[in-house]
Amino acid sequence: MSTPADVVRDLAALVRELAALLETQTAREIPNIARDLGAQPQLAQGVDALGRVLGEIRAGAVPLRRTAIDADALVALLGCVPGFVAGVGDAVNASGDWLAGMGLGLDDAAGAARNLSGPLRQVSGVLDMGVDAAEGAVAILAPGEWRGLIAALDRLSASLKALKTPGATQPAAPSASGAALSGG
Repeated sequence: MSTPADVVRDLAALVRELAALLETQTAREIPNIARDLGAQPQLAQGVDALGRVLGEIRAGAVPLRRTAIDADALVALLGCVPGFVAGVGDAVNASGDWLAGMGLGLDDAAGAARNLSGPLRQVSGVLDMGVDAAEGAVAILAPGEWRGLIAALDRLSASLKALKTPGATQPAAPSASGAALSGG
């Protein structure tokens, strides 16, 4: 069974393969053939139309990537809460034991503390289950895979644009830092 991460990863691989196809020597002849046939304006219009579609896909992928990363960060932050609540329960228990042991007539302090720390531990357990569920939900968003798809879309767009010019050299694939600078 494919996971959402598999789908995004496979889509990025497909887009990279399409870019590689447009970067072949055979594809580099497309502008020359269009020139020889007098079809450069039609080729340019087709390339522009496909470029707009790729731009729209990329524009949709960028906020999805950001959302996936933000959700992952939020779940990581919330992952600290169950341990904190359990720690508060332990501190309440220790405080009750300490007060009871002081000999100040607060012998029932330990019992009162246990009455309070028990529910805190239960809340901690429920919160821990909630964090586990949130981690599963974030995995569906595939936060680690979107960067590859966006970079592949950038490469395909550049390779496609190169088809508009006869004898044009094919663009190099954008580096990870170049994709990051362009909002990916």
